[in-house]
Amino acid sequence: ASHQSRHKHEQMPPVTTELPVHGATVTVFDRFGDSRGYFNELYNDTKYTGQLETGPNVPVVASNWKQVSFSSSGKHALRGLHCSAYGKFITCVRGAFYDVIADFREDSPTFGRWCGIMLTEHNRKQAYVPAGCGHGFFTFEDNTCALYLQEGTFNPPTEADTHPMCSLVKVAWPIPEGITPIMSAKDIAAPPLGVRRPHLATYEPRGRILVIGGSGQVGGAIMEAFGERNCIGTYSATKVEGMIPFDMAAASMNPQLAEDLMTTVYPTVVIICAGMTWVDGCESQPAKANQMNNAGPAAVVAAAKKVGAKTVWYSTDYVFDGGVKKAKGPYSESDPVSPLNVYGSSKLAGEKAVLEADPTAIAIRTNVVFGPETVGKNFVYQLVRKLKAGEGMSCPVDQVNTPTYNRDLADATKLLVEANASGLFNVGGSDVLGRLAFAELIADTMQLDKSKLAGVTTSNAGQAALRPLDSGLKLDKVQSTISGWKPRTVAEALKHWQENPRGKALGQ
Repeated sequence: ASHQSRHKHEQMPPVTTELPVHGATVTVFDRFGDSRGYFNELYNDTKYTGQLETGPNVPVVASNWKQVSFSSSGKHALRGLHCSAYGKFITCVRGAFYDVIADFREDSPTFGRWCGIMLTEHNRKQAYVPAGCGHGFFTFEDNTCALYLQEGTFNPPTEADTHPMCSLVKVAWPIPEGITPIMSAKDIAAPPLGVRRPHLATYEPRGRILVIGGSGQVGGAIMEAFGERNCIGTYSATKVEGMIPFDMAAASMNPQLAEDLMTTVYPTVVIICAGMTWVDGCESQPAKANQMNNAGPAAVVAAAKKVGAKTVWYSTDYVFDGGVKKAKGPYSESDPVSPLNVYGSSKLAGEKAVLEADPTAIAIRTNVVFGPETVGKNFVYQLVRKLKAGEGMSCPVDQVNTPTYNRDLADATKLLVEANASGLFNVGGSDVLGRLAFAELIADTMQLDKSKLAGVTTSNAGQAALRPLDSGLKLDKVQSTISGWKPRTVAEALKHWQENPRGKALGQ
């Protein structure tokens, strides 16, 4: 029965996830245990074929595997960075180590980037190091053993080792304070990358900005502002080339997922753009809204704090009621909150949770964000598509906000991070506009027929969730903190967008 059970389980594929270095992966295998112990696959060609690459667009072929090697290390040993002309799987069969993969391939889209994975005898994880990448690890226990499945045989003339503390790579080795790692004379003598490759002597190291939700409209603007080469973006449901997967809802239930992400990236800054912003959807799915807008971000912030990263997270002006019980907007950061809907309530809970998890974090309230994005689903895209197609569109006349250009939001975020600010800030636009007036301004700027626009009161708009009417955000605090930052008017923003297109074109 035990054998049959194991045989049945072997038909299940391992779970393989992309890492921030192109072609590198981490795989989690099933482990089959009983009273005797356990059985664990370390490689299965029928499950791996087609899933991995030995380099850009080069699939793994079973017959390529040429050598199996084994190493044993004492506690606090540091091996690497060893660069081979072949790919290899790395598995921890005893103890624990922090495994590092550094991209030394100059033709790779992630050249100069590194990532890390905790490999232990218990977590069933296996790293894949593509050919041409540097590899090393730092151990945490005595008698730590690593198993290598290699595509090629060790050949010293083809090895190109690099010093593990190379300033062009800047690996954040998790070496405890006061500990001097145990290294071989060979690794100590290994040259830094700029010496091994003199043409890289002036190479600027990549930054370590983790953008959670990098595929969205705010995330895209953030990556543009900080520089895409300095950012590692995540996606959720739909795979995005060059980004890595992360599920905020899953992390809300299992905070270890957030900690694993931080271990992989070791960011200096974490910017949380992901969230559930579909207001009516939040109303019908309050549990998911809480996961995405409160519990998930709190888990991410707590994990980021453990690795010393600065965190930014985004909230909304929907934490206010627009004059129903409290005063009308525009609002300052200190005005009384009174959310009318689940979206606003979940974001308000998120504000408290994020700043409790790390008081040095930045929470930014914003509203009606628009600007270039890959998907092209924000209000401006929808409006332009409809008007270009000769279709009409109804817009509330009584919902007043301060529409925010996503590039202005990204610029303010970058300046707040650089100023080492903390706490709650409003970041919005300079125009105070109702939705119909906003739509008419878009139509005028884009030279479209605004006669197709129809005004409707919110009470007749058929929206499932209540909306604050007189809202918007005051900017005194942020402008006094980052002097020189000034948001564009809607007309200026639309003109800038047209002159500096990115993502999906307007009207498509």
